[in-house]
Amino acid sequence: MSAMPEESLREIAATNEPPHTLASPEFFFLLQRIDRLDEKLTREIRDGDQRSEELITAVDQKLTQRIDALEQKLTRHIEEVEQKLTQRIDAVEQKLTRRMDALEEKLGLRIDKQDDKLNSLKFWAIGAVITISVGFIGTIATLLYK
Repeated sequence: MSAMPEESLREIAATNEPPHTLASPEFFFLLQRIDRLDEKLTREIRDGDQRSEELITAVDQKLTQRIDALEQKLTRHIEEVEQKLTQRIDAVEQKLTRRMDALEEKLGLRIDKQDDKLNSLKFWAIGAVITISVGFIGTIATLLYK
């Protein structure tokens, strides 16, 4: 392979004169070599970029799946705990309701007894007041008639 570019070779063949270039054939050889290396490096960078994108996508999918699985597991666990606590709360609520109903019934009976006693005391007091009043009125009437 020649170190000179194709255009230079065509020009020499057409004119049968030595090339009139500003750079030597070695310069063109090095320039072509640099160009090939640049293309190779660019291709490798693109391939590396593509592989990196694929790896990133794979890791992203894997992490997303793990996060989703963990989220589902936590959701199930939270629901189980919530259900257990709800059952316990309901049991405590029923127990408290029964105790409150029993207390209310006992207090109702005691209040009724106290109310009966108070009513009896009221009737006794009213009877005593009426008896004393009638006695005074009788005494006053007796004194007035004499």
